[in-house]
Amino acid sequence: MPIYSDPKAQTTPEGSNGELDVTIHASNNNNVNASIANSPLLTKLNNLRLICGEIVNDHNVQLGIIVLIVINAIMMGVATFDFVSENPKVDNVFEKTDLAFLIIFTIELGMQLIYHGWTFYKDGWLVFDFIIVVLSWSFASLQIIRAFRIFRALRIITRIETMRNLVAALFDIMPRLGAITALLLLIFYIFAVLFTQLFGDLELSAPFFSRLDYSLLTLFVMMTMEWADVARECMDQIWWAWAPFIAFIMITGFIVFNLIIAVVCDAVAVIENKDDLEPDLFSGMFENGSKAEGGEGDGEAGTQGRTQDQLEETVVGSDEALVDDLAQRISFVLDSQREMLATLELLTRDTLVPSSPAEE
Repeated sequence: MPIYSDPKAQTTPEGSNGELDVTIHASNNNNVNASIANSPLLTKLNNLRLICGEIVNDHNVQLGIIVLIVINAIMMGVATFDFVSENPKVDNVFEKTDLAFLIIFTIELGMQLIYHGWTFYKDGWLVFDFIIVVLSWSFASLQIIRAFRIFRALRIITRIETMRNLVAALFDIMPRLGAITALLLLIFYIFAVLFTQLFGDLELSAPFFSRLDYSLLTLFVMMTMEWADVARECMDQIWWAWAPFIAFIMITGFIVFNLIIAVVCDAVAVIENKDDLEPDLFSGMFENGSKAEGGEGDGEAGTQGRTQDQLEETVVGSDEALVDDLAQRISFVLDSQREMLATLELLTRDTLVPSSPAEE
């Protein structure tokens, strides 16, 4: 049984150079298996690795980790109240409980590292967990930075597939979102210079536009639709001050933000339509290492084959349904045109044919 299986090598099409790669890969696996079988120490280490993977990727274990992450995040929020922060005994209990949570998370991450080996760093979500845990230990002695322990709750994203897909979609739209952000920064800078020059000398309740950095901060607050009070103060001294305020709000609040929302909605729509993803909150969150070691490659290949066949059937079925619907619509239009022509022909005949003397 190989230590690490390579799905790409197993699914390489025959009749190409991939056959040689598969042969070499199988030969390497056989050599590794032979060396493990001949070494009692390697056999014990491999058995330990498999046991760690079976435990840490168990459905119930992963569900328990999710529950612990949620409880840890809730306790961090409760610890901000006075009855905890001002009571040394209660605060000490919370600190020890948080340390217990961190130890559990570290053990879980260590078992993942033992099971995956060097391939651990190929999984971006496991690396994300690793960074969060390492930073938690690194900042444990720093009182100020300890507040950032709450970011440990972000580990729940790595456990829920729907959240992972959403984060992946946000990263996919970063190029388009970056262009919109650059446009927004340009608009901010232009209006910040404009407002500083127009209203910098006014005596207002606060130095909203006295400097460029103050103007940028004020414009950011105005973008959240908190602009009426500042505008009224400026209008008390300059009657036309409403014009630049309205222009800034129209551009940033109704145009740029709508562009951002449109891009994000487009990414979410792509995720909903990709591979017919089901909106199951916990679907696929235990995909890492949840399959049995034996027959894993064949199972993955069979699943991929069935999924590909289902996708092809779905595409063919949707195309046929689209063609049938289009044919029905065309038939309906043609029938309507025939009825219209018949009606016009009948009206024309009745109008052009003269009536007989008897009828007169």
